Order: sequence, then C-alpha cells, then structure tokens
Amino acid sequence: MKSISLFASAILVAGSLSFLSSCNNAPKSQEAEVADTVAVVPEETQGTKELMVDPSASAVTWIGSKPGGQHNGTLGISPDSKLMVENGMLTGGTITINMTDIKVLDIEEAEDNGKLVGHLQSPDFFAVETYPTSTFTITNVEPVDASTIEVVEGEHSTENPTHKITGNLKMMDVEKAISFYANVTMPAEGEVKASAKFNLDRTEFNVSFMAEGTAKVKDKFINNTVNVGFDITAKAGM
Repeated sequence: MKSISLFASAILVAGSLSFLSSCNNAPKSQEAEVADTVAVVPEETQGTKELMVDPSASAVTWIGSKPGGQHNGTLGISPDSKLMVENGMLTGGTITINMTDIKVLDIEEAEDNGKLVGHLQSPDFFAVETYPTSTFTITNVEPVDASTIEVVEGEHSTENPTHKITGNLKMMDVEKAISFYANVTMPAEGEVKASAKFNLDRTEFNVSFMAEGTAKVKDKFINNTVNVGFDITAKAGM
C-alpha cells in the first residue's frame, strides 16, 4: 500500500507542476540576476560627466500576468534621474522611479482602470503612500559580446545587448543588487540611450500578494515573474 501511496503522490506532484507550468504565461525574457547584498557604488572622478535623464523621452514599462490574462503599463521617471559617463562610456547613474505615477495601458474603461491602479498603489502591492519612489543605482557597466552570451529572443527581451548592467534596486524597504543585459549607445556627443527588458521575481522585493506557491491562493495566483523594461535617454545641459 505504501508504494501505491507514494506513486499516487508522485502523480499529484507531477500534475501540479504541469498545471503551474501551463498557467505561467509570463513573458519570455532573460531573468535578471538578483543578489541579497548590495553592490558598491563607484566614486566619481574628475573625468565623470553627468547627463540628465529626459523623462519625456524615457519610460519604465511593466507586464504582470496570471492564468488567463495579463496587464501592462508604465511607471513615471523623476526629472532628477541621471546617468554618468566617462571617456565615452556609461559608468553609473541613478534612475528614480515615481511609484505614484503607475499607469495601466491595456484597460480602456476608466472605472476598471482606476480600480487596478488603486490596487497596485495599495499596501497589497507597492504601498506608494509610504514608499512613493523606487531607485535603481548603477554600480557596474560591463561590455559584452552578444554572440557569446545566451539571450532569450523575443519582443520582451533586450534587443542587441551590448552591456551587462549591475545596480542596486531599492523598492519599498528592500534593496538588492540586480544584473541584466542592456543595449547602450551614444548617438551624439553628450547623449546616452540605454534600453533593456528582463524578467524579475517580484517576491524578491516583498511584493507577494497572490504569489505562486501560496497555499491559500491555489490556482488563483498572480505570476511572481514581472517583465520590466527600461528605455532611457539622457543628455547634457538639460
């Protein structure tokens, strides 16, 4: 009887894993590396130049998903955000994300849109009254050869990665180092463009509402994986 019971348990576990896999419709993208220890912020030198981020030409995007659907939107960027360059290379910077400026782009009906925005701003998710901003501080920028790295291709992944960026992401009361591939260019003197798309486990930052693997939510979960996008333009003299 014990062997039958173990066999039945194995079938149930396998079935559960198969169900979760089929329900996890999170966008396919590179997974950001997350470390519990924050990285050291490099010191500026005399050759470091400060470029201010243009919020009107920049965006932070997000896609959240659950079995049967997904939502997408943007987050605001504060005008004090900046990138640092030295000898024509991106070396650092800080992006300040305005969590009170959460937008949902896929729901046209105003009342339903407002309800989701309000829920995302509530303590269930980002608690924006207590934590109105999040910050990403770049600590290391490393050139990469795209032909030598494993890249997940698709519309939700970084296109033509040129660098690996590491930085400290502070969200609510959690700060951890994350790393991801990005496309970084300098199209003109005193201008930097940087773009990236990657997947991030929201529970790493204590955003755990209806998280996968929680017994009480069963099949009503929201995927832990969130697709995050940065599209940043910074210029001198702004």
